[in-house]
Amino acid sequence: MSTWLALALPALHLQLAQRAFDPALARTLALAVVDGPAQRSTVRYCSATAQAAGVQPGMKLAAAQALAGALLSVEYAPARETEALQELACWAYQFSPAIERFTAPGCSGVVLETGASERLFGGPRALRQRITRGLHRLGYQASDASAPTLAAARILATARAGGHTLTDVADLHALPAALGALPLSILDWEPATLQTLHTLGVDTIGEVLALPRDAFARRFGPQRLLELDRLLGLQPTPQASFIPPERFLARIELPADLSEVERLLVPLQRLLQSLEGFLRGRGMGATALLLRAWHNPRRAVPTEPTRVALALAVAERDPQRLLRLYTERLARVRLPEPAIVLELELAGMAPWVATSTSFLPPAPQDGTQGIDALQLAQTLHARLGSEGVFQLQSVSDHRPEHAYRQLPLGPGTPQAAPVAPTPAQRPLLILPTPLPLPTPRQAEGESRQDPQPTSPSTTLPRYAGPLELLAGPERIEAGWWDLATPGRTSVHRDYFVARNRQGQTLWIYREMAAPQRWFLQGYFA
Repeated sequence: MSTWLALALPALHLQLAQRAFDPALARTLALAVVDGPAQRSTVRYCSATAQAAGVQPGMKLAAAQALAGALLSVEYAPARETEALQELACWAYQFSPAIERFTAPGCSGVVLETGASERLFGGPRALRQRITRGLHRLGYQASDASAPTLAAARILATARAGGHTLTDVADLHALPAALGALPLSILDWEPATLQTLHTLGVDTIGEVLALPRDAFARRFGPQRLLELDRLLGLQPTPQASFIPPERFLARIELPADLSEVERLLVPLQRLLQSLEGFLRGRGMGATALLLRAWHNPRRAVPTEPTRVALALAVAERDPQRLLRLYTERLARVRLPEPAIVLELELAGMAPWVATSTSFLPPAPQDGTQGIDALQLAQTLHARLGSEGVFQLQSVSDHRPEHAYRQLPLGPGTPQAAPVAPTPAQRPLLILPTPLPLPTPRQAEGESRQDPQPTSPSTTLPRYAGPLELLAGPERIEAGWWDLATPGRTSVHRDYFVARNRQGQTLWIYREMAAPQRWFLQGYFA
């Protein structure tokens, strides 16, 4: 038997405005969702703080502002609620593929089939707690209820959101008793049908269930009888599988203009929580994210949205870790204008590979834990940018400036092959372009056209002072195969390890061909 869990969100549009703020701040703000023409707007929903000041639904906006001087008003937009339900369904896809969205007067939400997923998440209670906690982290307040049919779960959750005290139903036979005392208005039938039933003295679901079936169908149509049968599980409810979109794009509209980047972290955290559910449902991890802060388009000079991109070294979906990485990036961002909308787009994703764990705790090394290289790489990506984080890969080439190449450090990039051990000494830092070094004879302005060059020990170059040879020569002659490649030539050199009076250890070489110039190739640590 199926088990359906319904999540009913009362005053969804008001919650969308409140979730842009820190929960402690949201509880103290006077917020109102208004509807109607600009000059005659009326309050549709209002927060508890606004109600404490005397604001009530149906009141004119001007009167509400007179009662609550610091009232923040948000225009009602049904399309925004539709987008929010779609985003919520994508988040819930990590728990079940059978998801249904619903909209009722004053209350909207989603219903998902959880019976097939209960064992995977540790049982029905553990799964329900995980869903409700996750919904709270998204910034929503919901009433939840479970029942063996989709319609019954939705009605029970909606009734709880409206203040009714109800218990969950686990058996089909208990549905008539559990639903019997609820008013007919909760069925969301057309007003004419409800008025006719009220005139007949039928006001609750239990009373309408007690009517003769054939007479009820003749009077109100077979569709209404079919809805009641589906409510009680007497007839199956058609259910199409929910298919999430191919790309993730979510946004939070800010009720007030925000100029400080730090105040964007709370709505950003909500967006990252939603992203986690999307990625978990697909078994993927994010590799690149793009955050946009949209500015007020009604200003005299339109301002392009502020874009903050984040590239990740490995696929990631932990919202707390992603928030820390974005905090690093946002610390160096300055908004040219106040932000009114925050938008998060998934720019790249890769299959998620879970990290294998051990039954034993990691062994400490000298009392400290080792540094997670992947977390360090991600932090460097966020702080320095992707262009400043790379890895070196060895190349089978004896020429030092061509013996390695730079590779981006990210998902899908092959790990750099370990450098083969060599008996010769190699510096840690090799210059991409060798640096010419002057010799004493050049410093004195003498000619270097000597038919019989002197030994290296008597014509050593200078680098921050005289140099002393420590090792060498090591002869390298290679690259003849690149004679036809522009920018890559053959080399004929004698390499030496040298040190100056400042203690720097250098890797230098002298060309074998005349005029036997000296160059600096690299530095030893």
